Amino acid sequence: MTAGHPIIVRATTRFGAVVGWPIDHSRSPILHNAAFAACGLDAVLIALSVAPADLPTVVRGLAASACLGASVTVPHKEAVGALCAHVTGAAALIGAVNCLAFENGSIVGHNTDGDGFIDSLRAEGIDPAGRRAVILGGGGAARAVHAGLTAAGASADVVARRPESARWTKVSQWSELASHLASADLLVDATSAGLTAAGDTGLADAIPLAALRPDALVMSLVYHRVTELLRRAAARGLAVLDGRGMLVHQGSRAFRLWTGIDAPVAVMRAALDDSLA
Repeated sequence: MTAGHPIIVRATTRFGAVVGWPIDHSRSPILHNAAFAACGLDAVLIALSVAPADLPTVVRGLAASACLGASVTVPHKEAVGALCAHVTGAAALIGAVNCLAFENGSIVGHNTDGDGFIDSLRAEGIDPAGRRAVILGGGGAARAVHAGLTAAGASADVVARRPESARWTKVSQWSELASHLASADLLVDATSAGLTAAGDTGLADAIPLAALRPDALVMSLVYHRVTELLRRAAARGLAVLDGRGMLVHQGSRAFRLWTGIDAPVAVMRAALDDSLA
C-alpha cells in the first residue's frame, strides 16, 4: 500500500530495486513507492534479498532489464563497486556504492550517503560550514559522514574503539574522546552499536556526554529506534537527531538520479514516519 492506495503493477510499470542481505529491515520500498505515487509515475521499487555470491548475476540482470536503478545496502556497498563501469567521485572517495544507475546497459555507481547526511542537517536549519564534528566509528557509514562534512566545510575528528578499522583517515583512540568532545559542535554516532538493544547501552556508557558543550548536537544514524545515546543526551538537555532525515535525503538523491525529477521529500518522510509509528 502507498498513501492508502494499492500499488498497481501494469505491463508498462518500470521497476527499481533495493539490494541487500538480509533485506527485510529496509524502508526503501516504502519511501520510493510513496514518492512514485505522489509524482504520478508508473513505477515500483522492490526489495531483493541477494546473497554475496549472487550479487554479480543479480546486478547485471538488473542492468539488462531496463531497471530504473537500485539502492544498495549492507553488505554489498563495497563489493558492488567492482561491477560498475564507472563510479562517481563521491563513491570513489567514500570507497562504497549505495546507488546504481543503469545508463544504456552500463552500470554507474553513486554514493548519496554523505550528501544525504548534509541535506538532513540543512533541513534542520544547521549549516555544517565551520563546525567541528566528532564521528564515532571507523566503517563505511563513518567514512560517508566524514566525506560529507568535509565537503561542506566542517572539520571532523574520527574516534573508534578499533582504530585499525579506519585506515582511510587519521583516527583517535577512544581514550581521547572526552578531549575531542570538549570543543565539538556535533557528535555523530556512526557505529552499528545502536542497531540493537544488546550493544546500545554499552556504547552509551562509554561516551562522556558531560564533556560536550550545552549547545552541541548529538546524532545517530539509526532510524528505526531511539538509541540509548540519544535518550541520555536529550535528558541532559542536548539537541538530538536520529537517522531518519539521512535515510530520506539519500533516498531523494537516488530518486532524482533515476527519474530526473526532484523527489517529494515531505511525502517520503511522512511515509517513513508512518511505517515506524
